[in-house]
Amino acid sequence: MTKKSVYLESSMNTTIAIFVLSALMIGFSIYLTGHYFELKFPTGLESGSLCNLNSFFNCDKTTLSAASNIAGVPISIFGILIGALTMIGMFVKNENYEKTIYYILIINLVGCVLLFFYSLFGLGGLCPFCTLYYITSALTLWLFYKKSPSYSPNPAILVIFAVIFLAVGFLVKMNVNKKIENMTAVSNDLINQYYGLPNLGAPKVVSEFKIATAENAPIKMQIFSDFECPACRALSEMMPQILLRYGGKIDIQYFFYPLDSACNPSMERGMHQSACKAAYYAVCKPVADFGVVHDEIFHNQDRIADFIAEKIKSDKLEACVADPKTKEKVQSIIAAATPFNIRSTPSFLLNGVKIEGVLPSDQLFAIMDEILKRSQK
Repeated sequence: MTKKSVYLESSMNTTIAIFVLSALMIGFSIYLTGHYFELKFPTGLESGSLCNLNSFFNCDKTTLSAASNIAGVPISIFGILIGALTMIGMFVKNENYEKTIYYILIINLVGCVLLFFYSLFGLGGLCPFCTLYYITSALTLWLFYKKSPSYSPNPAILVIFAVIFLAVGFLVKMNVNKKIENMTAVSNDLINQYYGLPNLGAPKVVSEFKIATAENAPIKMQIFSDFECPACRALSEMMPQILLRYGGKIDIQYFFYPLDSACNPSMERGMHQSACKAAYYAVCKPVADFGVVHDEIFHNQDRIADFIAEKIKSDKLEACVADPKTKEKVQSIIAAATPFNIRSTPSFLLNGVKIEGVLPSDQLFAIMDEILKRSQK
């Protein structure tokens, strides 16, 4: 059967399919581009990502890899352009344009296949939205294979496409350079402030409740936190990024500091009335499971009272939670905060320097990067 054309002689179904697929290519690429800039140049507290499903299906892993960009320009930018140029062909309706798009889609799929195997075998995981882009690209190319007579590009149109790609890449690169300059200026000032603060040392009590464990880690973090505190939740949501970025180089200890007079002698009233019970529940679970328990409690903070009650019942921990020894253990951990004059949560010690509240992730990373840099001298 003689092939006709994707753009010139297509059925309504093919036209709709091309429109939808190219729109999806653009949509997935826009999301990935936004995620790239959020991760590389964060401006505030992180709230997680739709793309981070677990340790295997994880966008951060690929975004932080060398293959995510060309000279600082995210490769997803080119996915937006390819999707847009494919969609524009529906209105241009030119045979030479169609052949050139067909050629571009072939090159695009080759790149997708290479990135897929690099991610799978080199990084040990896949980016869900990247994978969706790969699939969408393959389906788009398949339509051209079925309908388009030739993939021989028109030199003039190919040059125009190249100019568009280079021009957009240049503009994005200029934007990236500006962001780097701004971040460097803020980071230098913040680092100077950090090293100007007194070093208070580490708590005398070593908390067995760990979020990350690394022997002789150059970065040591002790977090005084309340499971019912919204700002503490914001800090907890930064932990996956911290672990991905500094895994094996950071030790993170968690110290219970409920803002609740039911277990915290420093509190005059019960500000967070489920915080103590949440701490008891965490203590009653196996220490090895603390990382998971920590994440689950914060994830369900909006309904913490009901969540803790349900978990205590389902895990049959009623006796442990009610045991006075459990309260004593929580209070012994709370007491570790006394020498550091902890009065609000979250507060944390970063290599002995006390920081109150939650720093934007770019600022926190700037300090941690400097700690690593100085530890290697």
